[in-house]
Amino acid sequence: RVFGRAAAQRPTSAAVAAAASAARWQDAVGATATSLPTWVSSAAEASRGGSHRGAASKAGAAEEDEPTYASGDLSGYKVFHLQEPYELSTGGVLPELKIAYETWGELNANRDNAILLQCGMSASSHACSHAGNPAKGWWEDFIGPGKPLDTRIFFVICTNNLGGCYGSSGPSSIDPRDGRRYGSRFPRFEVYDQVAAQFRLLDYLGINRLHACVGSSLGGMQSVCAAARFPERVGKFVSISACAKSFPGSMAFRHAQRTAIMQDPHWNNGDYYDGHLPANGLRLARELGTITYRSGQEWQDRFGQNRFPGARKEADKGLEHEFEIERYLSHQGKKWVNNYDPNSMLWISKAMDGFSMELPGPDGKPCLKAGLAAAMQPALVIGVQYDVLFPVWQQKEIADTLRANGNKNVCYYELDSTFGHDSFLLQMGSIGPAVKGHLEQEPGGAKHLWEDKAQIVHDILTTIAKQTSTPDVMRSMFRSLAKGSSTVDRDDLKYAMKLLLASDGLTNERIDHVFEKEFADKAVTMEAFVGARTEILRAAQIRGPAPPGGEQAWWPRGEYDTYLP
Repeated sequence: RVFGRAAAQRPTSAAVAAAASAARWQDAVGATATSLPTWVSSAAEASRGGSHRGAASKAGAAEEDEPTYASGDLSGYKVFHLQEPYELSTGGVLPELKIAYETWGELNANRDNAILLQCGMSASSHACSHAGNPAKGWWEDFIGPGKPLDTRIFFVICTNNLGGCYGSSGPSSIDPRDGRRYGSRFPRFEVYDQVAAQFRLLDYLGINRLHACVGSSLGGMQSVCAAARFPERVGKFVSISACAKSFPGSMAFRHAQRTAIMQDPHWNNGDYYDGHLPANGLRLARELGTITYRSGQEWQDRFGQNRFPGARKEADKGLEHEFEIERYLSHQGKKWVNNYDPNSMLWISKAMDGFSMELPGPDGKPCLKAGLAAAMQPALVIGVQYDVLFPVWQQKEIADTLRANGNKNVCYYELDSTFGHDSFLLQMGSIGPAVKGHLEQEPGGAKHLWEDKAQIVHDILTTIAKQTSTPDVMRSMFRSLAKGSSTVDRDDLKYAMKLLLASDGLTNERIDHVFEKEFADKAVTMEAFVGARTEILRAAQIRGPAPPGGEQAWWPRGEYDTYLP
C-alpha cells in the first residue's frame, strides 16, 4: 500500500507549558527499593531473558515465538519526578507524579527529532536494550540504527504508563503523605491523563514538538489521543491495533479479567501489599487476556486438539492440563505472577474501558468526527484481521473518520496475520517497513534530519580534504570504498564526490556529466579515478593556491544541497 501522497500543511509549534518552569524536577537513574512491592521487584530474570517457545504438537507444528512484553529486569530507567500535586481529569489529585522512561538515540540541536513510543497495558519503559539495561526489550527489533525507529536520526522515548508498576506512579507506589502504598486510595484516571503525563515529561526534556507518536494497543489509543488533543505538538502519528472508542466486546473481556482478580480472597479491595498477593486471580486474568491476544486460527495450526503423551494416565493432572492449549494458557498465567501488579491491571483496564475520543457534534451528541477534527497530521493506521480484542473495523473507523475530516495523508491497511492482537509484537517484517516508511517520508518526514547528518559528513570531509593534495584525497576515498578490491563501482565514487564537492562550483549535474564522460566502465580503477582529477577540477572551476609540489589544492566550498537517503 502507498503511504499518504498528498501534501499537508505542517502544524505550527506551540510554546511549552508555562507550568513546567515552576515545577521542581528530579531526574533519578534506575529503580529504587521503594519503587515496587517486593513481590514485583523480585521477579525472575528469566522473565526477561528471552521469549518463551510453545511446545510443538505431535503433528509436527512449528514452535512459535512468544512476545517478551512484561519486564522483570527493572534497571536502567530514569524517573521524571514532579514534586507538586498533579490533578487528573477525573478530579482526583496525586500528591506527586513519577514517570519512568528510557531513551535511545540522540536529541538533535533543534530538538525536533523525538519520537514518543507509547506502549500497551502491561509494558515497561524497556522497549529496547541499551547500555544501562542490556536485556532485550519488548520492541527490540523495531528500535536501533537502520530499524523502523531509526536511532541514527531519531531520539526515541518510551515511558511506563501512569498507573503502571515499573517505576511510574501507580497503586503499588508509595504515597509520600504517609509512607504507605496507595492501593485502593490511588485515584482513578483516564487514558488522556496518561498522555498528559507523557507531555509533562516532554516539557521537562525541552521537547516542544514531536516528530511523531507511535503506539500499539493502549499505546495506539494514546497516539490518537495525543494527535487530537495536542495537535500543535505532534508531527505524525502511528496507531496499531487500537481504537478511538472502546466497544462492549473488549470491555467485556476486561471486565472478566478484573472479576478474576477482585474475587481472589487475597485481593482485599486492593490493599494486599502487606499480605498475600492475589496470585490465583492474577493468573486467571492473564489466561483470559491471552485468549484475546491471539487467534483461534493460530492455535488450531499450532496446537489443534493435541494431548500430551500420558496425559490421561494421571486423572487429576489430566483434568487440568490434558491438552497442549491448556498447558500453554497456564504457562502464560504463571508468567504474570510476581511480574505485574494486579491493581495496575484493574486501574489501567478501567481507563481503557472509558476511552472515547468523541466530542459534542453539531447536534450536541457525542461525535467521533468532532473529537478527531484537530488530528490533521499524516497518519498511519494498521489493523489485524484476526484481532479479537480490537476488531479491525475499529482501526478502519479511525482512518475513515480522519479522512472524513479532510486529512489527506492517511494510510490504512490490514494484516492477515493469525497472531491476532499480538502481531505488533511479533510481525516486524510486516509492520516494521510500514512504520519506517511513514516516519521518514514527506510531508513532515526525515529528509531534513538526513540532510543534517550529511552536512556533518560533508564538513568533516572538506576539512580533511583541505589538509592534503587532490590525488591523496582521491586515493584515500578510493581505498575506503574499495575495501581491498582493485576496482570500485562508478556510482559509489560518483556519490562520494557529490557528497564532498556539493558547492556552487560543482553541482550534481556537472558531476554526472564528468563521470559519464570519463568512466565508460562501471568498474573504475584507482589509476583511472585519480587520472580524472584534471577534468573534475576544471568542472569545479576551483582556483586555489598551488601547494609545495605544484599540485593544486582541493578547496571544496558551499552548502550541501543533496539528500542522503
